[in-house]
Amino acid sequence: MEAQELTYTKGFNQGYKIARYSPEIFDMLKDTLSQENEFHKGILEGASQWDKEKEQNRLAELNELSQEQNNEQELEQ
Repeated sequence: MEAQELTYTKGFNQGYKIARYSPEIFDMLKDTLSQENEFHKGILEGASQWDKEKEQNRLAELNELSQEQNNEQELEQ
């Protein structure tokens, strides 16, 4: 793995973890990061990945709740 790619990967993993476990710290940090720095770019994209996964989980939960409500309504009829 190239050094630049390894640097990006480390940043990605760190960004994902920070956004997941300490979102308030990430909010303070994100405006200081540069897209030109591979580590910083990785941090931003890792955090973005966490946000995508979080939204997908929310949608799955909403779909499950909606399905449960539909099942309950069908039983009541």
